[in-house]
Amino acid sequence: MTRALVLAAHGSRREPAANALVRRLAETVRTRRLFDEIAVAFHQGEPRFETVLDELMADEVTVVPFLTSAGHYCEVVLPEALARNRRYPGIRLRQTPPVGDHSGIAPLVAGRVREIMRDRNIPRGSASLAVVGHGTRRHPESRDCTLRLVETLRRRRVAGEVLAAFIDDDPPLQALLDTASLPHVIVVPFLIGGGPHVSEDIPRILELSQESGVRSREATGSVSRLQTADSRSVSIDHPLGSYPGLVEIVIDLARRHAPPPAPRFRPRLGRAQPRQGTVHLVGAGPGDPGLITSRGLDLLREADVVIHDRLIGSELLGEARNDAVLIDAGKGPGYAPYSQAEINALLVEHAGLALTVVRLKGGDPFVFGRGSEEAVACTQAGVRVEIVPGVSSAIAGPAAAGIPVTARGVSRSFAVVTAQQAEGHADLSGLAGVDTLVVLMGLARLGPIAEQLIAAGRDPATPAACIQSASTPDQRVTRASLSTIAAAADRDGLQSPVVIVIGEVAGLNVGGTAGRQGSIDSVWRSLE
Repeated sequence: MTRALVLAAHGSRREPAANALVRRLAETVRTRRLFDEIAVAFHQGEPRFETVLDELMADEVTVVPFLTSAGHYCEVVLPEALARNRRYPGIRLRQTPPVGDHSGIAPLVAGRVREIMRDRNIPRGSASLAVVGHGTRRHPESRDCTLRLVETLRRRRVAGEVLAAFIDDDPPLQALLDTASLPHVIVVPFLIGGGPHVSEDIPRILELSQESGVRSREATGSVSRLQTADSRSVSIDHPLGSYPGLVEIVIDLARRHAPPPAPRFRPRLGRAQPRQGTVHLVGAGPGDPGLITSRGLDLLREADVVIHDRLIGSELLGEARNDAVLIDAGKGPGYAPYSQAEINALLVEHAGLALTVVRLKGGDPFVFGRGSEEAVACTQAGVRVEIVPGVSSAIAGPAAAGIPVTARGVSRSFAVVTAQQAEGHADLSGLAGVDTLVVLMGLARLGPIAEQLIAAGRDPATPAACIQSASTPDQRVTRASLSTIAAAADRDGLQSPVVIVIGEVAGLNVGGTAGRQGSIDSVWRSLE
């Protein structure tokens, strides 16, 4: 079985440098020796989207849209063009989300802005950061990605203020210098190839945007610099597509969205087809699709019906058969498409049709996952149930951040508790004496939890940590003391799912399983 990676970009027939940039990136990925074949494809350029698959020999192809956002080209033009390849029906293909929508883009931009500030000796509080997208009034998706990036950078306080501007949308680039209020303006073109947009259009529009005009313009390395008539400096960076860190993002997208493997057929010798289906309660692990057990993965690949939680990733769901029925039964804050009673009924109903049902649950089914309730409901209905344990986020979350829940001489006991109870919020004050306290589903009540524990005698200086999206590429870690952890989590904008660790072990860092995320976290910490 051979694998191929295709980098699909818009490209340009007028600006060969834009296509050359994509080819250079493909060459860098090729040196990693992760794929049997690597190719590029262009909407404008050669090879075209419509022919690239026919030039490959691979059986499995991952297509990474080297685009800044979802929208018309990503969701319509590219898929339709790929389907016109002659080999399209005979290969397993998966198209990933666009590069610009990856969670690693914001840290990448933050790091680049920090370099510009350091090189030009610009204090963070005196800089207006402007993220400039292309934009279009026809497809709002193209602007949404830019706005999400701006909001993330603003929340992290990367600069004194963070603004959005568009070449072909609102707010217009023409109004940027009137909107920016600080002495230094740093412009990051949220574009892949850039071309004349970066070298000509953005400087020209800014020069004409103020009645008082721009006094001078120069190019130093990759950064163009303007001096306005009111003595403000404007630094225009090179386009996002030329950032070296994009290689890691492309590889991560390809890894997380690999095509499903060829189906494996296992003859069941001497076994009659059961008249009643079976429900398998499968723990999917903490988030990394590689942490599901081999038994759980085999069952997922064979299931007729998969009823899954909200946080199960697309890569793991992609392992299900193409004809399997996928039902999202996940609950989130303020959102529950099915009640627990309805989920129980779904399991019994589909098993009653002699189907193999996998109930795919994050972590372990029996660790605050209500798996026992589902097992009881099936058993009472006469449905056979198999329990497939999973790696609980209560253990794996701290481990991914390099935090052991027990350590000789530091912690010889730990407790895992949920901050939520059927009758309301849990009182955790009785656990103040446990060496290590791991709290699940507690982000919204982190402040009151800390106050409870301190009031019960826990030292306010006790180390504490919050791990968001443990073991996934979105993992982020915030460390502080018990008395300050709630404010630190709010400052860092952490979002559920979050595992909270309270105890001396939270001050340790013995090397986690998400090493690349550690480097991303360091970008944010350096900006605080």
